[in-house]
Amino acid sequence: MNNKILMIDDEPDVLDAYKRNLKDYFEVYTAASGTEAMTVLKSSGEFAIIISDYKMPGMNGIALLTVLKKICPDSIRVLITGHPDTDVAIDAVNEGHIFRFLTKPYPPSRLIRVLNECTDEYNTKKQNK
Repeated sequence: MNNKILMIDDEPDVLDAYKRNLKDYFEVYTAASGTEAMTVLKSSGEFAIIISDYKMPGMNGIALLTVLKKICPDSIRVLITGHPDTDVAIDAVNEGHIFRFLTKPYPPSRLIRVLNECTDEYNTKKQNK
């Protein structure tokens, strides 16, 4: 069972919090940009889950998840945003083919529940191939 997740956010404190809160449940990798995420993907193999913040410099989370879908088609994608609106959610689903859309703030227990659902989806997808 693959429980590797890649968390992408341009705020180092947020990435550190993810590592602290998730290390007992998942194998957590982090990246501070889309470019860094691609480097991590190339060096670390396939991830069950790729999570990106929406608002980042250079490339927003939807654009990044769309690119990463081509590189890692089996990875389950999640978008996180602190600025939700309907257009962002629609674009995320249609362009980024995301499995879940989370709005900040949320308790760690909710994130863990969503990530467990994503891991189940990923493992089911892999078993069915």
